[in-house]
Amino acid sequence: MDFTIFLLSQKAVDLLSFLLLGDIYHIETCLLPLFGNLMPYLRRMILKELIQKYEFDDIVPDLLTIDEPVQDNLYAFKEAFDELRRMAPGNDGGKQIVVSEEIETDDDGNETERYLHATNCEGDFWEASLAKEVVIQAEVTEIRALAQILWHVTFYGFMPGDEEYRPDTQKNKYERMAAILEYHQFCNYARIKRKKNPTDWDLLCPLSMEKWDIYHAREAHRNRAKRMRDARQNRQIANIEHLGRIQRLIDSIDATDRHTNDADYNYLFEQREIRDYLFYSRTTALETRAQYIADNITKYFHEDLTQYAFNDIILSFSDGYKVSKEELKTLCGAIFPLMGRCLNADGRTIVCSNLNTPQFRVKYAIHNSLGHDIRIRIISSR
Repeated sequence: MDFTIFLLSQKAVDLLSFLLLGDIYHIETCLLPLFGNLMPYLRRMILKELIQKYEFDDIVPDLLTIDEPVQDNLYAFKEAFDELRRMAPGNDGGKQIVVSEEIETDDDGNETERYLHATNCEGDFWEASLAKEVVIQAEVTEIRALAQILWHVTFYGFMPGDEEYRPDTQKNKYERMAAILEYHQFCNYARIKRKKNPTDWDLLCPLSMEKWDIYHAREAHRNRAKRMRDARQNRQIANIEHLGRIQRLIDSIDATDRHTNDADYNYLFEQREIRDYLFYSRTTALETRAQYIADNITKYFHEDLTQYAFNDIILSFSDGYKVSKEELKTLCGAIFPLMGRCLNADGRTIVCSNLNTPQFRVKYAIHNSLGHDIRIRIISSR
């Protein structure tokens, strides 16, 4: 009994010291063993309130433990976090976000995996998720729960609207060419009459479950000549699909760019690797929008752009909120060092690294849907 009282008193001393220091993380750590079952009821709030309670840096350590790709996308998680903070909650749909520990077992009932999960926020509208009450059933801190929720909210994309269902857009000429080749290959084993001009529905290769079983059985019994033919066709399809992705990237570049046209990006068809990075200003203050992107790039974007041969930088803004020279200097001051360059006292670009310094160009585009925000797009290729 005396020993138990000693442990409780020691917990009280620790809790008091953490309260004095304002250390939220350790306060919760002290309370969890004592009131674990009651904690979910003591700290109920909607997601909007929870996300306003902490800064992004508070959740970064826990966010990094969820999934390996998080490290390379911290800048995008930061933007999503700040966008959620400035959005207004919508309709919760009568649902809660429940953070709980899930346990996977094998057929014999043996535990194979244990992980944290958040319900009713993955694939839902961001406004709806913000309005939902957060119930933390697992014995974790609010910060750990918030990191898990953010990971689920951004599962399909880092912008509001990415969670929406959108019908397939029209295929470009390369995408359609690849789809037709796949359709012809499909007809070889589906034993259906091949159409000269297949419709989009035909290209989906619709079959009943029974006919799909027959299809896979026929495909499994290919002889060597047919397997070699299919392998050649698959390589051809993969190459054409690569061209289709490049064409879609070119088509997605702002059509209102006043200083360029599609021909300026035809060099991308000759590149074997292309990376597309997007940065948005997610701030409510117009005067800090450029500094927001600059800070996000400097702190959370760690890609070495000197490894690429060419970097296209496209700066988009709306007609009513054009970028000033001072803002441009701030943005270039953050981006150029990634390419082995920097700005001198006169604002001119100079080489400041012994590493490879790729070619680059800066272009401007009008994108009125941005409002007072700025968007930076960096297309790196080699």
